[in-house]
Amino acid sequence: MSILEQIKTELPWLDDKVAFDLTRGKPSPDQLSMTEKTFSSLAMPFEMDGIDLRNYGTPEGIPSARELGSKILSTPLERTLALDNSSLTIMQQILSCSYHLDFSRSSLSAKSKFLCPVPGYDRHFKLLENFGIQMIPMPFQSDGPDLVSLKELLNEHKDIHGIVCVPRHSNPTGHVYSDQNVREMFSLLKKRSNNLMILWDNAYACHDLKSTESQLPIFGMAEEYDLQDNLFVIGSTSKITLAGSGIAFFSSSQINNNKFIDYRNSLTPGPNKINQGLHVSYFKKVSLEEQMSELRQLLLPKFDLVDGHLSRLKEQGLCNFTSPSGGYFISFDSIQARASDIIKNCGDLGLTLLPIGSCFPYNNDPNNSNIRIAPTCPDLATLDKCLNIFTKVVKKLN
Repeated sequence: MSILEQIKTELPWLDDKVAFDLTRGKPSPDQLSMTEKTFSSLAMPFEMDGIDLRNYGTPEGIPSARELGSKILSTPLERTLALDNSSLTIMQQILSCSYHLDFSRSSLSAKSKFLCPVPGYDRHFKLLENFGIQMIPMPFQSDGPDLVSLKELLNEHKDIHGIVCVPRHSNPTGHVYSDQNVREMFSLLKKRSNNLMILWDNAYACHDLKSTESQLPIFGMAEEYDLQDNLFVIGSTSKITLAGSGIAFFSSSQINNNKFIDYRNSLTPGPNKINQGLHVSYFKKVSLEEQMSELRQLLLPKFDLVDGHLSRLKEQGLCNFTSPSGGYFISFDSIQARASDIIKNCGDLGLTLLPIGSCFPYNNDPNNSNIRIAPTCPDLATLDKCLNIFTKVVKKLN
């Protein structure tokens, strides 16, 4: 009897109609419905902060929305822009602006290389690949990017012009960068500050599910090393309110902000200010802290469920995995280097996972071990079925 036949026998509810998906970190319908309830009670804003939201203009975003972004990202209000709905779009525009127009201390070219802590975010890597930027993977240490590797890579490569970081609840490992790690990283990067982009994607800045180490505001630390013109902070409300319908934020030095606004003025006559006004109204009715507390109650049981299933595999010596204190993902590593087989067999049983190597530049997982698990979207009962499929496949293959 094949592995698939054995598992189907052990899981009688499993049939050809099963179609489960743990590929993307999407908010669950319950999360979205919770947010929709408040949004539906709001009046459509057409004026705010003395600004006509119906019209073009205000390329930096309305002041109240910028204040919201400043609070979420812990960035200076005067340096924080409120823009459109996608922080990935902002990242693409940052790269394009540096590539074609140059920022004060960032001028990307076909020779540029980026450091990429791995496992990391697949869409980051695809964006960099699309620009022809060479990506250099580097490992993590417990409290952030591995500093020994960073020093070695900086000595080895002369065209390193950037690093991409998710500093809080990293996607997918859940790393939380310590202040000491950031300071030591900045101390090493300072030597390249004449042409360096530090992309700081703080997508999960306020997504703590458990007690999590606090972090100092990033610009204060950047200024200690004269890196304020090298720091490009992005984030959004996509996984706070409505996915794809939130506000994306950007924060850098004033000289970089001016350059970026000038660049964007050729792309758009201004951001969606009505959506910005709606979000400001939303967070006047429900505080950011209350919103995240509600989300925590929905998400934490799912992470605990995954932890329970994977802990039993780890006890049998079949895997390692992360137990993040927040964010949207869990990183699984197969001890026997069978990730590609696990993904294929799960797919044959109706459970879709990210393709092998997705969390590495160029889809190259050198150890064939890593799988990202995104537990946020399914309800608990469905997630439990997904995990039953997953864990049985891992056991049968080993």
